[in-house]
Amino acid sequence: MTWLFPLYLLGGAAIIGPILMHLRRRPPQDRVEFSSLMFLDAQTPMPVSKRRLENWLLLLLRCLALLLLALMFARPLWRSENEDSVSQNQATVLLLDRSASIQRGDLWKQAITTATQRLEKIAVTDRLAVATLDRETKLFWSFDQDKTSASTRLATLKPQLAAMKPGWALTDLGQSLVDAAGWFGSAQGLSGLKKRVIVITDFQEGARLDALRGMVWPENIAVEVVRVDAPNADNFTLSLAASTEESLHGQSDAPTTRVRLSNTRDSKASDFKLAVDKGTEAPITGYLPPGASRVISIPGNAGTLTLSGDVWDFDNRIYIAPAQPKSVKIVFIGDEKTRSEAATPLFYLSRALQPTPSLRPELTIVPETAQSLPADTELVFISGARLSSPLAQRLRALAEKGGLVIAVVTPEMKTQDLEALTGISGIQSDVSDKSGSSDDYQMLSEVQTTHPLLRPFADERLRDFTKLHFWKHRKLTLPKDSPLEVLARFDQGDPAILVRSLGKGRIVLLTSGWHPADSQLALSTKFVPLLYGWLEAAGFRNEQAVSLLVGDVLPLDGATSITTPNGQRLTPKLGDTIRAELPGVYTLGKDHLVAVNIAPEEGRITPMDLAKLRELGVRVKDVDDTTSTKAEDKERLAITEQEAQQRAWIWLLGSLLAILAWETWLSGRIRQGTLQSAYSSP
Repeated sequence: MTWLFPLYLLGGAAIIGPILMHLRRRPPQDRVEFSSLMFLDAQTPMPVSKRRLENWLLLLLRCLALLLLALMFARPLWRSENEDSVSQNQATVLLLDRSASIQRGDLWKQAITTATQRLEKIAVTDRLAVATLDRETKLFWSFDQDKTSASTRLATLKPQLAAMKPGWALTDLGQSLVDAAGWFGSAQGLSGLKKRVIVITDFQEGARLDALRGMVWPENIAVEVVRVDAPNADNFTLSLAASTEESLHGQSDAPTTRVRLSNTRDSKASDFKLAVDKGTEAPITGYLPPGASRVISIPGNAGTLTLSGDVWDFDNRIYIAPAQPKSVKIVFIGDEKTRSEAATPLFYLSRALQPTPSLRPELTIVPETAQSLPADTELVFISGARLSSPLAQRLRALAEKGGLVIAVVTPEMKTQDLEALTGISGIQSDVSDKSGSSDDYQMLSEVQTTHPLLRPFADERLRDFTKLHFWKHRKLTLPKDSPLEVLARFDQGDPAILVRSLGKGRIVLLTSGWHPADSQLALSTKFVPLLYGWLEAAGFRNEQAVSLLVGDVLPLDGATSITTPNGQRLTPKLGDTIRAELPGVYTLGKDHLVAVNIAPEEGRITPMDLAKLRELGVRVKDVDDTTSTKAEDKERLAITEQEAQQRAWIWLLGSLLAILAWETWLSGRIRQGTLQSAYSSP
């Protein structure tokens, strides 16, 4: 319990008044002579030293009334143990910046020295938590540890700080502050302590503060930013701007890499040199004024780009891994001889499936008499061939395991072949071609472009199928409640594209082929996007992997070994998540290369204004600590509001009135008894 106005408690000393009045008991001073009293003897007054307290209950009631009056004006308040109050002891979270920008000069040494000095100033009776910040906040000394080991705090933390080294990740200052505020709320035994966060950082303007936009900063937590400064701000920043542009089939005549070069606002450096390690081209030289940036194209799409011309070189390298297309095992069931015949489906399919920077289709021809499929087959095309029963079972098993089977319904494919392939009985196939003259054709309608198999046509600019004519198609009559889903129809209503999901994969039926004898599909601009849309639906994307940043998760994809840029070899376990801790090129497995670079924001080393934190509601501690005074005023206001809700003074006032009523009644009774005793005396 506390008091809102404790000075009023001194009013309780007024109880001395009733006690003295009871002891004094002065007789009446006015004398009235009565003739009937002249024959009575005068009584000798009792000496003051022999007087004693009488009417104890009346005296107690009067003293209690004065005490209640003092308590009522002092305004009592009951506060829970979890509520904070102003105290001399402190609970401190020390955040030490170890991001890439702290690699400059002796900034890390300054940070460690400052952290050690701050630790020495923290009293043993205070509570402490220590963490490092970069892309993540890593707590290595918690409030719970400090509660039991405060006396050995310095002896434990100094060696740990001395052994630390700065990292290469970006600075997420906002998330670190949010994490620190959460530790105050989750720790036990911090009630009554002043709360503060000390951040030791270079406080560069590239630090992220986005996490603070989603929270209201607690008013009772102050933030003190201790900045470590470098002697100058001459710094160029190099970052990857874009990957090599691809042609229609993912190839380019002259592969290039585009990089963005930036110069800080306060930089005095302006001349730069950009070279490719182990490259044959001469270095690129140029001029870049302070505060400017430009995009430069570098020949080639692999290697290490090195920038020179500024003071700090921590962000002067870009690592680019060479294109490593992923192999896709594709099987075409048909005749190998038709690969060179211009009128056949295989002729157009083999020429459309060209390697890209991310995919390398490997097309294998399997005759229709084969009993099995090659190992690692992932995609199968069937056109103009019959299926043996064992081969149909292999195809269904492939689809159930996640593969994709695309079959063109032709006169050679019998009804029993369709039933064996799809596992659906009752499919009726009109083996005769629904064909007409050059002026009699069908067009696609009711195309479900939202389906994964037709995702390339989800863009409104690619949904125009009016120039795509189909000369021949086969009519399928489906049984009732068929699991086949119709993705597109011809304008007369016959199904054009059907799909059935089996296990993890799909079986697609086309009632018309893509070769010129059946349609214009192979000669249109929609054929290649359709093929690569099918590849994407099978789990392969037609895009080049982007460069990762330090702190990102490495795409293991089943790799059993990792070789880091410094030569360290790691062996991840199944389900492990490995993050890139260093910039450079990682080798996953035997030959898969992944480039990891520093976040471009780390190159923006110009000091940030503290006003940005204040704009986000953070209580930044000033030198004169005026914010602390404001916090105490707000705490006093909160206490006043809480006392107004409890209204304990009303109960005290009620008790006071009851005691006064009792005292008045008792005093009257005593006075009346005294008068009756006096008049009844002889």
